[in-house]
Amino acid sequence: MSEEKNKQKSSNTDVEGESVKDTALEAEHQVVTDMAMYMSQFARSFEASARRWELVVYPSMLAFIVLAAYGFFLIYKLTNDIGMITVQMSDIQHSMVNINKNFSSTTNNMNTVARNMVKMSGYMRQISQDIKQQNAAMGAIVITLREMNDSVNSMSHTMYEIRYDTHSMGQNLENVSGPMRFMNDFVPW
Repeated sequence: MSEEKNKQKSSNTDVEGESVKDTALEAEHQVVTDMAMYMSQFARSFEASARRWELVVYPSMLAFIVLAAYGFFLIYKLTNDIGMITVQMSDIQHSMVNINKNFSSTTNNMNTVARNMVKMSGYMRQISQDIKQQNAAMGAIVITLREMNDSVNSMSHTMYEIRYDTHSMGQNLENVSGPMRFMNDFVPW
Protein backbone atom coordinates (compact mmCIF):
# COMPACT_ATOMS: atom_id res chain seq x y z
CA MET A 1 0.00 0.00 0.00
CA SER A 2 2.63 2.12 0.61
CA GLU A 3 3.84 1.44 -2.83
CA GLU A 4 0.56 2.28 -4.23
CA LYS A 5 0.49 5.33 -2.20
CA ASN A 6 3.90 6.14 -3.39
CA LYS A 7 2.81 5.51 -6.94
CA GLN A 8 -0.24 7.51 -6.47
CA LYS A 9 1.78 10.18 -4.89
CA SER A 10 4.27 10.06 -7.64
CA SER A 11 1.50 10.02 -10.25
CA ASN A 12 -0.13 12.86 -8.36
CA THR A 13 3.17 14.56 -8.28
CA ASP A 14 3.60 13.89 -11.96
CA VAL A 15 0.13 15.16 -12.64
CA GLU A 16 0.77 18.07 -10.41
CA GLY A 17 4.13 18.67 -12.07
CA GLU A 18 2.52 18.52 -15.48
CA SER A 19 -0.28 20.74 -14.42
CA VAL A 20 2.25 23.19 -12.99
CA LYS A 21 4.15 22.97 -16.25
CA ASP A 22 0.94 23.53 -18.17
CA THR A 23 0.02 26.40 -15.94
CA ALA A 24 3.50 27.81 -16.31
CA LEU A 25 3.29 27.35 -20.07
CA GLU A 26 -0.11 28.97 -20.14
CA ALA A 27 1.10 31.81 -17.95
CA GLU A 28 4.16 32.20 -20.16
CA HIS A 29 1.96 32.15 -23.23
CA GLN A 30 -0.36 34.67 -21.59
CA VAL A 31 2.61 36.86 -20.68
CA VAL A 32 3.96 36.65 -24.22
CA THR A 33 0.51 37.43 -25.64
CA ASP A 34 0.05 40.30 -23.21
CA MET A 35 3.56 41.48 -23.95
CA ALA A 36 2.88 41.35 -27.70
CA MET A 37 -0.36 43.22 -27.19
CA TYR A 38 1.37 45.83 -25.04
CA MET A 39 4.22 46.14 -27.51
CA SER A 40 1.69 46.52 -30.33
CA GLN A 41 -0.14 49.23 -28.39
CA PHE A 42 3.21 50.86 -27.58
CA ALA A 43 4.21 50.76 -31.24
CA ARG A 44 0.84 52.27 -32.29
CA SER A 45 1.04 55.01 -29.65
CA PHE A 46 4.69 55.65 -30.63
CA GLU A 47 3.68 55.94 -34.28
CA ALA A 48 0.86 58.35 -33.35
CA SER A 49 3.26 60.30 -31.16
CA ALA A 50 5.84 60.29 -33.96
CA ARG A 51 3.19 61.65 -36.37
CA ARG A 52 2.34 64.39 -33.89
CA TRP A 53 6.03 65.19 -33.51
CA GLU A 54 6.41 65.19 -37.29
CA LEU A 55 3.63 67.79 -37.45
CA VAL A 56 5.59 69.93 -35.00
CA VAL A 57 9.22 69.15 -35.84
CA TYR A 58 9.19 69.40 -39.66
CA PRO A 59 7.48 72.81 -39.81
CA SER A 60 9.74 73.96 -36.98
CA MET A 61 12.79 72.81 -38.92
CA LEU A 62 11.50 74.58 -42.03
CA ALA A 63 10.86 77.75 -40.02
CA PHE A 64 14.36 77.49 -38.52
CA ILE A 65 15.89 77.13 -41.99
CA VAL A 66 13.92 80.14 -43.26
CA LEU A 67 14.91 82.19 -40.21
CA ALA A 68 18.55 81.12 -40.55
CA ALA A 69 18.54 82.16 -44.23
CA TYR A 70 16.92 85.48 -43.32
CA GLY A 71 19.47 85.97 -40.53
CA PHE A 72 22.28 85.31 -43.00
CA PHE A 73 20.71 87.81 -45.40
CA LEU A 74 20.47 90.42 -42.62
CA ILE A 75 24.09 89.87 -41.63
CA TYR A 76 25.13 90.16 -45.28
CA LYS A 77 23.20 93.42 -45.69
CA LEU A 78 24.61 94.72 -42.40
CA THR A 79 28.19 94.09 -43.53
CA ASN A 80 27.46 95.82 -46.86
CA ASP A 81 25.92 98.78 -45.06
CA ILE A 82 28.86 99.01 -42.68
CA GLY A 83 31.22 98.94 -45.68
CA MET A 84 29.28 101.81 -47.25
CA ILE A 85 29.34 103.69 -43.95
CA THR A 86 33.13 103.38 -43.74
CA VAL A 87 33.47 104.78 -47.28
CA GLN A 88 31.12 107.63 -46.45
CA MET A 89 32.93 108.27 -43.18
CA SER A 90 36.19 108.76 -45.08
CA ASP A 91 34.38 111.23 -47.37
CA ILE A 92 32.99 112.95 -44.30
CA GLN A 93 36.49 113.10 -42.83
CA HIS A 94 37.75 114.89 -45.94
CA SER A 95 34.76 117.23 -45.81
CA MET A 96 35.41 117.93 -42.14
CA VAL A 97 39.02 118.87 -42.95
CA ASN A 98 37.72 121.31 -45.57
CA ILE A 99 35.13 122.63 -43.14
CA ASN A 100 37.86 123.11 -40.54
CA LYS A 101 39.91 125.13 -43.06
CA ASN A 102 36.84 127.15 -43.97
CA PHE A 103 36.14 127.78 -40.30
CA SER A 104 39.69 129.03 -39.90
CA SER A 105 39.22 131.50 -42.75
CA THR A 106 35.79 132.38 -41.36
CA THR A 107 37.40 133.07 -37.99
CA ASN A 108 39.96 135.31 -39.67
CA ASN A 109 37.19 137.07 -41.55
CA MET A 110 35.21 137.51 -38.34
CA ASN A 111 38.29 139.05 -36.70
CA THR A 112 38.53 141.46 -39.64
CA VAL A 113 34.81 142.20 -39.30
CA ALA A 114 35.31 142.86 -35.58
CA ARG A 115 38.16 145.30 -36.30
CA ASN A 116 36.05 147.00 -38.96
CA MET A 117 33.15 147.22 -36.52
CA VAL A 118 35.44 148.98 -34.03
CA LYS A 119 36.44 151.43 -36.77
CA MET A 120 32.79 151.87 -37.72
CA SER A 121 31.97 152.55 -34.09
CA GLY A 122 34.56 155.35 -34.10
CA TYR A 123 33.13 156.68 -37.35
CA MET A 124 29.64 156.52 -35.91
CA ARG A 125 30.78 158.61 -32.93
CA GLN A 126 32.23 161.17 -35.36
CA ILE A 127 29.02 161.10 -37.42
CA SER A 128 27.00 161.57 -34.23
CA GLN A 129 29.12 164.61 -33.31
CA ASP A 130 28.78 165.98 -36.84
CA ILE A 131 25.01 165.52 -36.71
CA LYS A 132 24.91 167.37 -33.38
CA GLN A 133 26.86 170.22 -34.99
CA GLN A 134 24.51 170.13 -37.97
CA ASN A 135 21.51 170.25 -35.64
CA ALA A 136 23.01 173.29 -33.92
CA ALA A 137 23.69 174.91 -37.30
CA MET A 138 20.16 174.06 -38.45
CA GLY A 139 18.77 176.51 -35.89
CA ALA A 140 20.79 179.32 -37.49
CA ILE A 141 19.84 178.07 -40.97
CA VAL A 142 16.17 178.08 -40.02
CA ILE A 143 16.48 181.67 -38.79
CA THR A 144 18.31 182.62 -42.00
CA LEU A 145 15.65 180.87 -44.08
CA ARG A 146 12.95 182.81 -42.26
CA GLU A 147 14.82 186.02 -43.00
CA MET A 148 15.17 184.94 -46.64
CA ASN A 149 11.47 184.17 -46.74
CA ASP A 150 10.72 187.62 -45.36
CA SER A 151 13.10 189.15 -47.93
CA VAL A 152 11.46 187.20 -50.77
CA ASN A 153 8.06 188.36 -49.54
CA SER A 154 9.34 191.92 -49.45
CA MET A 155 10.83 191.53 -52.93
CA SER A 156 7.60 190.07 -54.16
CA HIS A 157 5.70 193.05 -52.76
CA THR A 158 8.23 195.43 -54.32
CA MET A 159 7.95 193.63 -57.68
CA TYR A 160 4.20 193.95 -57.45
CA GLU A 161 4.54 197.67 -56.85
CA ILE A 162 7.05 197.96 -59.73
CA ARG A 163 4.64 196.13 -61.99
CA TYR A 164 1.86 198.43 -60.88
CA ASP A 165 4.04 201.48 -61.47
CA THR A 166 5.11 200.13 -64.88
CA HIS A 167 1.50 199.58 -65.78
CA SER A 168 0.64 203.09 -64.66
CA MET A 169 3.58 204.40 -66.65
CA GLY A 170 2.38 202.55 -69.70
CA GLN A 171 -1.02 204.12 -69.37
CA ASN A 172 0.54 207.53 -68.91
CA LEU A 173 2.69 207.02 -72.01
CA GLU A 174 -0.39 206.10 -73.93
CA ASN A 175 -2.02 209.22 -72.75
CA VAL A 176 1.03 211.29 -73.76
CA SER A 177 1.68 209.48 -77.06
CA GLY A 178 -1.39 210.92 -78.72
CA PRO A 179 -0.19 214.56 -78.43
CA MET A 180 3.38 213.49 -79.27
CA ARG A 181 2.26 211.97 -82.53
CA PHE A 182 0.66 215.22 -83.39
CA MET A 183 3.92 217.01 -82.68
CA ASN A 184 5.92 214.46 -84.72
CA ASP A 185 4.03 215.50 -87.76
CA PHE A 186 5.38 219.05 -87.36
CA VAL A 187 8.99 218.18 -86.58
CA PRO A 188 11.07 217.51 -89.69
CA TRP A 189 13.55 215.05 -88.37
